[in-house]
This record gives sequence, structure tokens and C-alpha cells, in this order.
Amino acid sequence: MDTEQILDLPVIGRAGTLQSVDETARTFEVLWTTGAQVRRYSWARDEEFDEELVVSADAMRLDRLNSGAPFLNSHSSWSLRDILGVVEDGSIRIEGGQGFARIRLSERDEVEPIWRDIKSGIIRNVSVGYRVHKFERVAKPDRTDGGQRALYRAIDWEPLEISAVAIGADPGAGMRSEGGQADARRNSCTLVTRAGNAAPAAETPKGNDMTVQNTTAGDDETRTAQTPTQTPAASETAPAAPDAEAIRAAERTRVSTIMTLCARHGLDAAFQTDLIARGVSIGEAREAVLDKLVEGDTAGRTVETAPAQARGTGATDAAYRDAVSEALMHRANPGAASVSDAAREFRGLSLMEMARHALERAGIRTAGMSKMELAGAALGQQRSVGYHATGDFPAILANVAGKTLRDSYASTPRTFAAWARRATITDFKPVSRTQLGGAPDLQKVLESGEFQYGTIGEGKEVYALASYGRIIAITRQALINDDLDAFARIPAAFGASAADLESDIVYSILMQNPAMADGTALFHATHGNLGSASVVSEAALAAAYRAFGQKKGIEDRLISILPRFILVPPGSRSVEARKQVTATTPGSTTGVNTFANRLEVIEEPRLIPAAGQDPWFLAADPARIDTIEYAYLDGQEGVFTETRMGFEVDGIEIKARHDFAAKAIDWRGLWKNPGAAA
Repeated sequence: MDTEQILDLPVIGRAGTLQSVDETARTFEVLWTTGAQVRRYSWARDEEFDEELVVSADAMRLDRLNSGAPFLNSHSSWSLRDILGVVEDGSIRIEGGQGFARIRLSERDEVEPIWRDIKSGIIRNVSVGYRVHKFERVAKPDRTDGGQRALYRAIDWEPLEISAVAIGADPGAGMRSEGGQADARRNSCTLVTRAGNAAPAAETPKGNDMTVQNTTAGDDETRTAQTPTQTPAASETAPAAPDAEAIRAAERTRVSTIMTLCARHGLDAAFQTDLIARGVSIGEAREAVLDKLVEGDTAGRTVETAPAQARGTGATDAAYRDAVSEALMHRANPGAASVSDAAREFRGLSLMEMARHALERAGIRTAGMSKMELAGAALGQQRSVGYHATGDFPAILANVAGKTLRDSYASTPRTFAAWARRATITDFKPVSRTQLGGAPDLQKVLESGEFQYGTIGEGKEVYALASYGRIIAITRQALINDDLDAFARIPAAFGASAADLESDIVYSILMQNPAMADGTALFHATHGNLGSASVVSEAALAAAYRAFGQKKGIEDRLISILPRFILVPPGSRSVEARKQVTATTPGSTTGVNTFANRLEVIEEPRLIPAAGQDPWFLAADPARIDTIEYAYLDGQEGVFTETRMGFEVDGIEIKARHDFAAKAIDWRGLWKNPGAAA
């Protein structure tokens, strides 16, 4: 029984030869087909086969080729420049199972080199491009000609064009690639498989396998192309009988889905019935429902904008922790910490009661727990089933301790901030601070004279940040004992300690009198900033002002700086200083305070010496000239806290870290008097 199969084939190429040339008419004869068998491969059937073209008037559609088909350059058809000539009308003839044609070449200048090569016999190969509309397939066992493969006989095929080519393709090459025009150059082909033992006799003489010309459209060079994947053949087996139950189930699903869609959006029963009756798919029904909703909303819908809000329980958990933290801080220091409405319900609870509340809020059953178990669970130390590794309560305790520490740090007075200069440093590498001198003196320029270059002198002081820190432990024992000191007073003491550390470092520079970059002590007669020992008096201040007035910059030129601050320890020096700078209403000129309102008194206990007389100091405005510079790590200005679950202790640990440094930058802005007995 014969069977038919539809294949999707591209244009196929076969090689031919050039015959006689007529130079006067610019024409030449070509043999463009012999119909000989050519080996090919079928991707659709996964088999090698011999292709044979039936060269007869009944098997060939010659109208297109015989009506002025193009003569192309290597099967390229991208532009008009690819046309080298034309197949002359009516020149096609079939003789002895072979196809002949007469080609007339174009007279364009760019074709002239090709015409010369044809005349001289350099270009002598041609190839025909054709389509097969119907193959007759004879299986290998049914062949009577001794062929080793299935035979595909083209019993309905159509030549489309003839091309000049460099060489023919390999005999095993198949259908040529069409590049971007694949869809336009493909055609449907019917494959008829003949049953029986006898293969139809070939109507054309058999010869050796012919080469096949394969050229990608638009390329200037010929190349062997791979056979493109053909559309797989339809299965030759009979389809299985439809499953009636599956069809009914699918229909029930379709109907119920359409009914649900219409009911959800409030659409009437008539619309629903129409969708079901028309047999639309679920996807089509969804589109129809959307269209119906748009039609019913003729005025258009408006959406009222609303601010973005946090989703989930993150905001609620944060609010809970803040409320409990406020209650704890109020209990530790009622005068300093206020209580919000959210924190009032926790105000009277002990630490253990707050811990129990936090655990039960997290879904942990606390009934039957001992105090030690409750404290361990609240601090996240229980790892058995039913306990959380972390929770709200450790965060609450860390929040209270950290906030108390930072508040205490911020509230601790640091008197040096008024007269020293603040800076930030990006890392822990040594930094150089340049002492800039004043601008050079301006020189008189005579008529027709030249301006001279000047330089600014500079000096350098080098220092680096250092890290300081301690760890605070909040243990289970502190929780059980309801020890608020562990959460409030101790962290506050650490915060004050961090602030005091800064003052210790800065004022130690004044008291220890370190060497500067020039090798001379900060306060030294060479620097002209060390006065004769005396109390704070009018005469001593006058001498100090004179010393400031004699200060010279790096370029050895007088600079205009005056003291603004007087630094004194508590006690007699403080009293003396305030008497000199306080404005009074004297009875005579001898009672006038000459330095009234000219200096700001800075009283600092760290200026009290371990032995000897109390010294006192003068400092210039840090905006005018550098004095002492203090620095923090960039992004962590002040004390910084981190929290982790304790390992060495049963509880949580809070690490307080402080990165700080200070250095005397320029001695010209500072002056010292060693002090004397009153």
C-alpha cells in the first residue's frame, strides 16, 4: 500500500557544465542537468538516500526557467548586483535525458571580468537551483538496480535559476542553506512511498554521482552546506482512540472555571452561558472577562495613593522592643527617661516578668520553667526543641545597655572641644598633618619689572588612630537578681569612661609636653611659648600676649594670632583667671580689668599636676591656627557597640569600642606658664 508524507524542503542545487560560447552575442550554452543519482541524507526519516531527477516534460515544471530565469553569481539573490545575466526565453530544451539552456550575460561593467573568465575557460562550472514538489520513494529492499540506499525519484520538480559557481559541492552534500531567506525559499514536497518489489525504471541514463552546488544566499564564496532540519514526518501509525472520560473531565473543568470567574467578578448569567455555549477555552474566557470589566467601567477607575508601609511583623516587633526598652530605662532613671503610652504596660514589671512576656509572645511555653531555665531561654541559650536561638529579649537588653552607654558618653563633658580641632581619619595608617605657613611677603614690582614666584613653607606632624575597648557581660544571674545596675549604671559608667579617655589623651599632651617634629618640646623657650612662672596676673597675661605677638610663621615672618582661651585647673588658678577676665565697675582706672571679656576660661581637673605648682595655659582660636587635633575613625565618631551571645559567660556580651587619637600640630597657637605660689 502506498503512503504519502509531506516534507518541508528548501531550494536544492545540482552542478552542471558550460558548453559553447558565442562572443558576439555574449551568450553560451550550458548543460544544467542530467538527472543522475546523487547521494543525500533525510533528517525527517533519518536515512541516507539516492536522489534521482526524472528529466522529462511530464516531470519538470519548465515555465519559470524558460521565461527569462536569472543567471546568478553562486546562487546569491540578495540584490540586483547578483544577477549576471538571464536564461534566454525559449532556450530550454530536453534531449536524451539531459537539460540544456542558453545564457545571455549582462553588459554591466562589473560583469565584464566574469565574462572574460568564461570566454577564456576559467569559469566553466554552473549549477541549477530547483524545488522538488513530489518524491517517489523506493525502499532499499525494493530496488532492482542494485542500489545500496533508498531511492528518491523526483517525479515533480521545478528548476528556478542557473548560477555560475567556482566548484561543485561534494557528492554527499545536500540541500543548501538559505541564510535569512529560509522561509521564503522553502516549499512543501509530497513523499510517496511505493510498496512492492519492483522499482520503477529510471527514465534518464544513470551515471556517476553528480556534485551538488551549495551556496548560502548573499555570500560571494561557495561552500558545502549542511542539510537543514526538515519537518518530521507525521506518524504513520493510526492515532489512538480518544479517551471519552478525559474529554468529559476537561469539559467539566472548563465550565466550572468559567462559572467561578463570572461569579467572582459579578458578571450576569447570560454572559456566563454565552462563554460556555461558544466553547471558548479558559484563557479566552479570562480575556473576555477582563474586556467585560473594562466595558462596564466607563468612567474609569481612580486609585487613591497611600504611603508605603512595612509588611510582615518587622515593624510590630521593633515597636515592642522599643516599648519594653523605654520601660526599663524609666525604671533605672525615672527623672531622665520618659514613658510613652506603649511602654506603660511594662512599667511595673521586673526583669524576669519581662523575659517571660517576651518568650510567651514568641510562642514559647514558660509554665513549669525554673528561674534559671527562664533566664537561659530569654537570653537565647537554650538550644533544645521548643526554644529559639535568639529572640526579642536579648535585643531589648542590648538596646538598653547600648543606649545608656552612648547617652552617658554624649553627656560627659569634654572641655577640650572648645579649643582643639576635630578631624576624622579613614583608616589606621599614620597620617601627616601639614603646618602651613603664611603667604610669602609681597615684593615691590618696578615699572616693566617681572613678578617673582613665592612659596609657602610647611612642616609636618604624624600620628595614627588607636583602638580602645571593653566587653560588658549581662549574665543570667543579673537577670534573676533583677539587677538594673547591669543594664543601666554599668553601661553608663563605660560611656563616661570612653569620654574621659578622650580628655585624658588630649590634656596629657599639655601636661607631658611631648617633642614636636622639629625635635623640640611643645613648650620650650626656643618656641617662644614658655613664660616665667607666675600666678594669673595682669603682668603675666601682658607678657603672654606679647609672646603671641612675636610669633613667626614657618617662613620666618610675623603672624597675627592672639590667645582666645585660658586653660586652668580648679582652685586658685581658676579664681585668678576669672578675676582677670570678668568685667567690673571700678572706682578708678587702677581697678579696670584690662583683659575683661578677652579670654574664655576653660577649667579642667586634668591640669592639676601630681606635684608642684598648678600651671596655666593660653590657646589661640583653632579656626585661626592649629593647636591640638583630635580625630575619630570615619563613620564611627564616638563609642561604638556590638552585641553577641556570651560564650565565656552565661548571658550576652556587649563590646564597647572606641577609635580615637590626638596630636599637637602647631606650637605657635599654645602658651604655657608653669605657675607660682600665690
